[in-house]
Amino acid sequence: MSGEADLGAWGVYVHVPFCPRRCTYCDFAVVVGKRPSDELAYVDALVREWQSRILPQGEPHAVYLGGGTPSKLSAPMVERILGAICQRTGGLGTEVTLEVNPETVDQERLQAFRQAGVTRLSIGAQALQDHHLRAMHRGHRAQDIGRTVDWAKSAGFASISLDAIYGWPGQRFDEWQATIQGLIRLEPDHLSLYQLQIEPHTALYRKVRSGEMLPVESDLVADMSDWAGDELSRFGYDRYEISSYAHPGHEGRMNRLYWTMNPYVGIGMAAHSFDGTRRWWNVPHFGEYIERTALRQDPRADGEALQRLDLMREYSWLGLRTVEGFSRDRFQRRFGEDALTVFRPVWEQLQRQGLVQWDAERIRLSARGLDLANQVMAALIDAEAHKSPETDHV
Repeated sequence: MSGEADLGAWGVYVHVPFCPRRCTYCDFAVVVGKRPSDELAYVDALVREWQSRILPQGEPHAVYLGGGTPSKLSAPMVERILGAICQRTGGLGTEVTLEVNPETVDQERLQAFRQAGVTRLSIGAQALQDHHLRAMHRGHRAQDIGRTVDWAKSAGFASISLDAIYGWPGQRFDEWQATIQGLIRLEPDHLSLYQLQIEPHTALYRKVRSGEMLPVESDLVADMSDWAGDELSRFGYDRYEISSYAHPGHEGRMNRLYWTMNPYVGIGMAAHSFDGTRRWWNVPHFGEYIERTALRQDPRADGEALQRLDLMREYSWLGLRTVEGFSRDRFQRRFGEDALTVFRPVWEQLQRQGLVQWDAERIRLSARGLDLANQVMAALIDAEAHKSPETDHV
């Protein structure tokens, strides 16, 4: 049943910051209004950074082009990025994902992305009500989503994923039901359902703070999540992660790497990387990233080395994001200790609260724990090792 990647598997994340407009809920590192010449200069910078990086051995497990709106790039630009990756690693793995905004593509463009080497699309649908899409500052409309999926299927992508947001201010329960049912009718291979997070420094945050928009009550948000899970299950979608549902064999491979704390190489402005013990991130400003790479300077802004105890904590709560939880044997092979023993007081406390459960093979969240995952994560972040001091050194 386990979809965990091998301990040595690694991935590549490519951050593409370009967007036609900034969505009201977005706090990502994006740029708006750039010209094709800027996009070309950025691709040049990506390739320069990639060529300078020290890489794990072998072929990557997965490649993910996220953003931003990677589908704003031309197919030749995407092909150049993938070609540079392949040249140094000998391959691209079996999953190459491109995030797509429906307003940026047509049938010919999607066919060109497929020919460039993209195997999987992650399409930002978000809602099937035009008034919500306008409030989100999305450039597409509900009718564009189905047309984009049809084009993607005709282009022959191996897997198609759709994103949707619930808990949007003013969103009614019946509207959420209509969105899920409408997306199911499109027969995607994968769906990611994201509970809205109102982040500071966004247009949405300012609207909510001023009272112009009112957040949805938490009980309604929970009902939306529960109903969607039940409905998707009826149509053969398995929940494999807190926010993700898939037909068997279509689980996101890049996601799997994140939840098992496997290494990944991030390139591009604001991109994060992780080598198994250290994490670092690039400068978040477009001009500075271009300039540093042009001068052959390191584009990293900062980083951190994680202590062994921190790694064990993080491994635990990331692994619990998946419905199957994480393998005790895998934890033992990575850290030389049993996860249940290391954090026994915390596990027992969470078990008494009905949030986690375990057996000889795995530790996982209960059904209730999936709804209260943030509470579990908070407990693990503060957890002290049951066996000290040898568990708290690199």
